Parts: sequence; C-alpha cells; structure tokens
Amino acid sequence: MTIRVVCIVSAIFVEGWLMWLCFAGAIFLPYFAVVIANAQAPKSSTMNPVTVVAKPISVDLGAQFKKP
Repeated sequence: MTIRVVCIVSAIFVEGWLMWLCFAGAIFLPYFAVVIANAQAPKSSTMNPVTVVAKPISVDLGAQFKKP
C-alpha cells in the first residue's frame, strides 16, 4: 500500500509519460502482489481431517421471571 500511495502522490506532481507510469504502478502493483501471494502450491496435509460435531443448545422459552 505504501508504494501505491507513493505512486498516486507522485502522479499528481509529474507530467507526461511519467504520470501515466505512476498511475499504472498504482493500479497494477497491488494486482500482481495479490496474484503472486496466492500463487502457491497447495500444502499437502499429513493429518487426517476431523469432523467436529457440536451438541445442540436447548433454550427454555417458558421460564418464569420475577419482577423486581
């Protein structure tokens, strides 16, 4: 994000092709960062999957409350 902000602020102060390069950096650098971060091979799991089952909760709706 810091590089993106620097690109946007720099694009305000420069002209011509350098301005467009700064805008392109602000747009495409985060995209490529996400693609590279997500481009990992799936990790092989050596553990067996476990299914967790929770007990249902029962609520007594007919409870009597005393008024103070």
